Amino acid sequence: MGLLATRFRATVANCKDFRMKNEAEFDVGYSTGFLNFDFQNGAIVHVKSPDGSMDYKYFSVGITDGSLVTVIGRSGCGKTTWITQSSANIIRQYDKSCIFEDSIEGGLTWARRESLSGFSPSEIKERYITRNTGITIENFYQRIKMIHDEKNNNRSDYEYDTGLLDSLGNKIYKLEPSVYILDSIALIMPDKYADEEELSGQMATTAAAKQVAQVFRSIIPMLKTANIILFIVNHIMEDVSINPMQKKKAQVSYLKQGERLPKGATVIYLSNNIVRVDDRQKLKADSEFYITGSMVDFTLVKSRTSSAGAFATLVFDQNKGFDPELSLYVMLKDAGRIHGAGQGFYIDERNDLKFSQRKFKEKLKDSEEFRKLFMEVVAEELQKIPVECEYEQKEYSLNTEILGMIAA
Repeated sequence: MGLLATRFRATVANCKDFRMKNEAEFDVGYSTGFLNFDFQNGAIVHVKSPDGSMDYKYFSVGITDGSLVTVIGRSGCGKTTWITQSSANIIRQYDKSCIFEDSIEGGLTWARRESLSGFSPSEIKERYITRNTGITIENFYQRIKMIHDEKNNNRSDYEYDTGLLDSLGNKIYKLEPSVYILDSIALIMPDKYADEEELSGQMATTAAAKQVAQVFRSIIPMLKTANIILFIVNHIMEDVSINPMQKKKAQVSYLKQGERLPKGATVIYLSNNIVRVDDRQKLKADSEFYITGSMVDFTLVKSRTSSAGAFATLVFDQNKGFDPELSLYVMLKDAGRIHGAGQGFYIDERNDLKFSQRKFKEKLKDSEEFRKLFMEVVAEELQKIPVECEYEQKEYSLNTEILGMIAA
């Protein structure tokens, strides 16, 4: 059994080139802090050791280590806000982790960045490196490579025990996650064109797109090796057609008729996740949750850990960003776990713990009994989301039997 694999591994073990003996590592998920989204993009891991000593399952949810995550949506729907909050939540528990941001659009002020990240002024200085000028595709690549080289040349400084096991029961070790934010890919240009107000013709535009594509092909292996999670902001643009009667096939599923993504197809097919953000319902300060904001759907246009088309609804507060607790409350409401109205909302049959939506967060903070009930019900709903890929040992093959009949 496995003679070729055994001999191959023995041979490459003596190679000085680390790339020759390196094998794919088991994936680990990192929480964005928005659990209904994390579980939509999650998976169930079944640990079953060969000797039978371990046989159990756990949830691996959130953004997979070393992923390229493209976040698309119309202007003002909350893309940068969600990425900033998610990035801070991913690195928060890792002392050596850091966020790098290339803000070409300059979408956030420092005060807003501090508020969304939850970091103090001193913490954000130590853990958040951002720039908003002089950004080109070449020096974007150079910075990714610098992070990659630093972490891999000093692996012992950054490696940690995840506390998780792979499907065979082996411990999983990773480099602490780093997050890089590119806001946005639509505006990044090569050095040659960075200082020009506009490109001179279609040939130059195509040449720039090709260079961007080449850089992204080069950085994908580095992201995984160094555990760099790269968030890219991309805008949904209007696809202007010469012939309005001719329908064009969408670049990717869940783009509507007449929508397109700039910078070509390369980033689309290289992305581990493409998340579409759509604000669908306005929230007013004098009704429902008594905040000014919106209900926002996060649809997994592409996911390598879950099925495309799955979505989670998050509550966006214009002042504070996306609210994780209210988002989970909306999940319970959509699942039929919230009953009542006005001042008398309650969870399941627990009408002894009534609340108003306006005072929901206050009740969650002040009542330990209510908080425990809420967490229990949320946990029940979250566990229903990921779909397990069941392992089935093949006892026979119908294909083999049919081929045998033909051969006979």
